[in-house]
Amino acid sequence: MNKRFALTILATMAITATGFAKTLKSDQISQKMLKCQQIRTEFKATPEKAGGIYYAYPYSTDSMAPAPSGYEPFYISHYGRHGSRWVINKKLHRLVADALRAEQSQGNLTDTGREVLDKVEKLGKHTEGHWGELTPLGERQHSGIADRMAKRFPGLFKGNAKIIARSSTEPRCIISMAAFTEGLQKNNPNLTIERHASPGDMKFIMRHNDETRMLEKKDADWRKRFASAKDSLTRSVTTASRLFTDPGKVKDLPGLMRYIYDVAIDVQDVDGIDEDILGVFDPEDLYNQWKCSNYQMYVCHANSPDGTGAGPRSATNLLNDIIDRADEAIAGKRPTAADLRFGHDTALLRLLALMGAEGADASVSGFEKATCVWQKQNLTPMGANLQLILLRNSAGDILAAPRLNERPLRINGVAEATPGYYRWNDLRRIWKSTCNPVASLLERVCPGSSRRFIFEQTDTPDEFFEISAENGKPVIKGNSAVNIASGLNWYLKYYTGIHLSWNMMTADLPDVLPLPSRPERHVTDAAQRYYLNYCTHSYSMAFWDWERWQKEIDWMALHGINMPLAITGTDVVWRNTLLRLGYSKKEADEFVAGPAFQAWWLMNNLEGWGGPNSEKWYEDRAELQDKILTRMRELGMEPVLPGYSGMVPHDAEERLGMDVSGKGIWNGFVRPTFLKSTDPQFNKIADIYYDELRKVSGVAKYYSMDPFHEGGSIEGVDLTEAGKIIAGAMKRANPEAVWVIQGWNENPRAKLYAGIPKGDIVVLDLASEIKPQWGDPDTPSKTPRPTGYDGQDWLWCMLLNFGGNVGLHGRLDNVIGGYYKARDSRFGKDMTGIGLTPEGIENNPVMYELVSELIWRPEQFTKENWLEGYSRARYGSRNANAEKAWKMLGATIYNCPWGILQQGTTESIFCARPSEKAWKVSSWSRMKPYYKPQDVIAAAKKFAAAAPALKGNENYRYDLVDITRQAIAEKGRIVYTEMQKALKSKDMETFRRKSDSFLSLIKLQDELLSTRPEFSVSTWIDDARRLAPTKHERDNFENNARLLITTWGPRVASEDGGLRDYGHREWSGVLGTLYYERWKTWIERKLSGDKTPVDFYSIDEKWVNSREKYPLSGADCVETALKALKAL
Repeated sequence: MNKRFALTILATMAITATGFAKTLKSDQISQKMLKCQQIRTEFKATPEKAGGIYYAYPYSTDSMAPAPSGYEPFYISHYGRHGSRWVINKKLHRLVADALRAEQSQGNLTDTGREVLDKVEKLGKHTEGHWGELTPLGERQHSGIADRMAKRFPGLFKGNAKIIARSSTEPRCIISMAAFTEGLQKNNPNLTIERHASPGDMKFIMRHNDETRMLEKKDADWRKRFASAKDSLTRSVTTASRLFTDPGKVKDLPGLMRYIYDVAIDVQDVDGIDEDILGVFDPEDLYNQWKCSNYQMYVCHANSPDGTGAGPRSATNLLNDIIDRADEAIAGKRPTAADLRFGHDTALLRLLALMGAEGADASVSGFEKATCVWQKQNLTPMGANLQLILLRNSAGDILAAPRLNERPLRINGVAEATPGYYRWNDLRRIWKSTCNPVASLLERVCPGSSRRFIFEQTDTPDEFFEISAENGKPVIKGNSAVNIASGLNWYLKYYTGIHLSWNMMTADLPDVLPLPSRPERHVTDAAQRYYLNYCTHSYSMAFWDWERWQKEIDWMALHGINMPLAITGTDVVWRNTLLRLGYSKKEADEFVAGPAFQAWWLMNNLEGWGGPNSEKWYEDRAELQDKILTRMRELGMEPVLPGYSGMVPHDAEERLGMDVSGKGIWNGFVRPTFLKSTDPQFNKIADIYYDELRKVSGVAKYYSMDPFHEGGSIEGVDLTEAGKIIAGAMKRANPEAVWVIQGWNENPRAKLYAGIPKGDIVVLDLASEIKPQWGDPDTPSKTPRPTGYDGQDWLWCMLLNFGGNVGLHGRLDNVIGGYYKARDSRFGKDMTGIGLTPEGIENNPVMYELVSELIWRPEQFTKENWLEGYSRARYGSRNANAEKAWKMLGATIYNCPWGILQQGTTESIFCARPSEKAWKVSSWSRMKPYYKPQDVIAAAKKFAAAAPALKGNENYRYDLVDITRQAIAEKGRIVYTEMQKALKSKDMETFRRKSDSFLSLIKLQDELLSTRPEFSVSTWIDDARRLAPTKHERDNFENNARLLITTWGPRVASEDGGLRDYGHREWSGVLGTLYYERWKTWIERKLSGDKTPVDFYSIDEKWVNSREKYPLSGADCVETALKALKAL
């Protein structure tokens, strides 16, 4: 008896005496050990099985349980992998041959090694001219499968039954399709068969996406982790000793042995050659080679947590195609007996994992565990095929019989109606849940967890989500993917204590998922839910790559957003538009702004600042926009694209003879001009623009346009006519389009939309929580609208953040009271939803959570009760100290009173330009002292008291740093007030002491914030440099990043235009250098009596031009925060 096998049996016998729970766990382990031993035994008997996906199709008969009485098959859906093929990798084959010849020349080959070299060379000669092609064996495999299918289901393949066959564009797949359909026709020449091999079908026949490509890259993270184990396992020392006189002399022995293995496993698929190379491998070496290869396939194409499960998610199009075509067959919409698909092993592996196929859907971490639960040779050998047979009885009941490789296939998580057969509706429901884009979203949040839920999308008109339970699983229903995602977010927060936020978009779900005792249903009338602001795309999103973007889109869905502003790639649109108007590339590039300033360029405020951008940049932007829009649309969102309202370059009048208005300067920048809509060229340019926009972004339902924004002149403009013409150009691009326009100050003027039919325009009441324009009779706005938006649709919006500034801030009472007041007012009948319109994001998550929940809460509530629930959801448990701290914050800094027009957070004195009367940072600030700094410090200390219980929670760790940061800033303002008093009384010794304290607080805050990347300027700068497509642009992008948060522009814009510090950030790196230097310089002059004014712009400019690095400290953020609070 094999020693390992004997030990396994002894271990199994020993554990039977233990308790039941422990026995069950140990029994599972022993079963895995037995399975691994069984694989070894199989390989000894049939070494070809160690070929994995290269294993030649082993079956010549089929198997199927008898159909239940009264049921007859009426349709087959199929996916087949191509059959056996010639050696595919000519480069790899030559590499092996060359390496063996090199060893031979050094006298390092044994007789066996020379025999292997001879076999490799013969295989190469035999394969020459056929690399990767289907072999005759592959044709016979498919012909045989088809023959057995026709004989098994003669009723389906009789007369002129219609068969539709689709193939990958790869020739070996096309020939497999031909062999299969010819096999069917041998049984019945009268069959009507359509054959297709179109690139358009590749989106489901063989779909790759960025996630799957990333997994397959040589530098993928999982490969790095696996590298050392792989090299150890694939050295194949015993086998190498048979080939080489001295294996130690072989360069990269593990790599060469893997290559020899790859060549050896291919031989079985080739007709006309009998050169056994597998036989040279020691059985244990062969097993280890297979184990490593098997694991790599498992990570890339199955439900492996090590690979984030990205592979199966790429098969959603394929599974949806199978479901949709089956539905059509059931409904009688398509008189088709069979849908045949021909593709590749990876697509089939992903499909099987996604379907929950037994043996294919295991989710375990590590290659040892993977070995025992997932074996590729049993799933997708050459010629592998999935068949789904649908049967119907006289009552119209539908059963489904899935088969893999002509054997019955179990689907995990679904009960069989009878052995080998499932109720179609049961399968369909689970598979539709699996294919729902929210399932993919959840996989990105918590890999391997989506199958623990059922997601069900209805076609009802109500905007709703519902949380219930079925068969031990949470069921989340909704009428759209976004509403289902909202339901998922609600479930995670209020059932599991998991709060997904900008600082943490991943989660570990509990082993046992809580289930609702009864269905919980939420309904809303807010059908439109807008997100973003042109400024957000610059102040926060300027340097985002796809990885960051997809997290944000997931965040949007979880928070109910279905109208996101999507302006990426608009620079490509404008560049191409100008080229068609006769501008040169150089001129077009000089018009387009750099990445950090595109928001204001698109809002008609400036031209070219921060640019020019490279050719590669434009290519990258178009590609990124395609990914963004694809994901948004997958989730059922309707992206809002930038439309055309009249912007043209400042020289358009002279250059193109246009009738323009609005020439001038915006805060020191030459601004584009506005082409009057009555100019005959308006429609021509608009049509060119929309045509170029369509090429980059497709056609949208919503287009954002804000003519005359922020100072644009309306002199000589017929606003009503202009509105009609602008809307008409949009309608030519899409007759169903809706104009989205910002309600800000006096815009949009009533005359502009007077001629627009209701439903063709929606107004964003941009800052409803600060100065509502919707008709609120109590508004503090200086441009009130007693008639609101005159019957046009509008959205209640929260602006909250200005300039991307960092700081705790909110208007809890205004948001809660203001929303319900608007909804219940006489203007509420035209309020079609809500909006989040911040200039910057990734801060104050509490406020965004609140607004996103308002629409699902029909009754008004108190902020105190809501904050209790928020604290529990955010930190995963009740904590009296955390809840009390949030109530303290909710009564002070998060409750800016009605009537105060403060724009965003109370700015930190640390970031202000020093003076004897420093108060605000930005020249635009409208700060008011609406709370006591001491109250915020007290709240921070109360929050810190929760650290012993909550310090392991990532949200708590982030919030502790943020709240402590605010407390330090408040202490700084208190100390600065004492500095002012000392200066006023000319008490310079006290001024010196207080100044030292003030400077130490800046350093203390810098030290604290350097513990987290969210609060470090290095993250902002590194993202900018990483996004730069060329080496030359790295410095320019860093310059963009540094400019935006300091001077904003050149001296004229910074000082005379007043833009400096509008985008300031309370971040480590900038605090400890620039802001510290400003204050230190000013304090030293005060102490020395030097009355020379400090040239702060020069200090700022020096920092902008610096390329200094600002590394994170690596210190524990909780310990650092607690230490800092003790110093206050």
